[in-house]
Amino acid sequence: MDIQQLKNFLVLCETLNFRKASEQINIVQPALSRQIQLLEEEVGALLFSRDKRNVSLTEAGHFFRNETDRILHELEKAINKTAQLHRGEAGEIWIGHASSAMQTVLPQFILKIKAIFPNIKTGLLEISNLEQIEMLLNRETDIGIGPNLLLPNTINYRVLYQENFAVLLPQNHPISADNFTDLSVFANEKFILPPLSVGSGYVETIYQICQQYGFRPDVAYESAHSSGVQRLVEAGLGISIEPISSVRGHNMDIKLIELAEIPQKAEMMLLWLRERESELKRFMDLI
Repeated sequence: MDIQQLKNFLVLCETLNFRKASEQINIVQPALSRQIQLLEEEVGALLFSRDKRNVSLTEAGHFFRNETDRILHELEKAINKTAQLHRGEAGEIWIGHASSAMQTVLPQFILKIKAIFPNIKTGLLEISNLEQIEMLLNRETDIGIGPNLLLPNTINYRVLYQENFAVLLPQNHPISADNFTDLSVFANEKFILPPLSVGSGYVETIYQICQQYGFRPDVAYESAHSSGVQRLVEAGLGISIEPISSVRGHNMDIKLIELAEIPQKAEMMLLWLRERESELKRFMDLI
């Protein structure tokens, strides 16, 4: 099989009509039929169900169409990036990040990229831990920066820094840093946390912190992003636990109690696909 044959296969998947597909790709219908027949023989599966009136994809055909579309998309990206490198252009890099990373390492990282690789276009996406993993695996981002992630073996990481967690409270809450004893005083509070389904390690760490003080947090509201959590705390709808850097640069009517004595720390992690390590090394060295 060749690339044009695969492209013709995708056209037929869209039209499900040999005559229309032949006209669209400007070859005669028998030639297209023969191409599809040879493709099926090479793949070892029937890709289309055919009768005199209708053409439809088989289950194997649906799978092969999705994989072919993905592979051709990746090939096009590789061709474009190669051409950009040949012309002295650097292309682009997409970085998925937690909101707290913007308060710490990310701005300086972007400045370094701009200084050393001035032709690189940098894209930033503030996303949850689960999205970090999914988008790296789908190559929708190149690098991730997020806290306390549980990672599959296909993703490698480096811990950039550790910091203390802090309890976030509305300003009018009766407990403050002056009269705080330990976390058990918040056992009956309503909590605002990211959903467990998108936390991927981070939320589990917060649950672990609470459980060692004898309670499981009663979650009243969920928000996937730090800014949303903090706004709900500010409104008096509950309390939360977040990395202490997450509130830097935010002018919100909340107060903090830093949890310096507990063993759990917020670990900001740099993430990348293992198979792309050599390709991305220059950026990882920068950060």
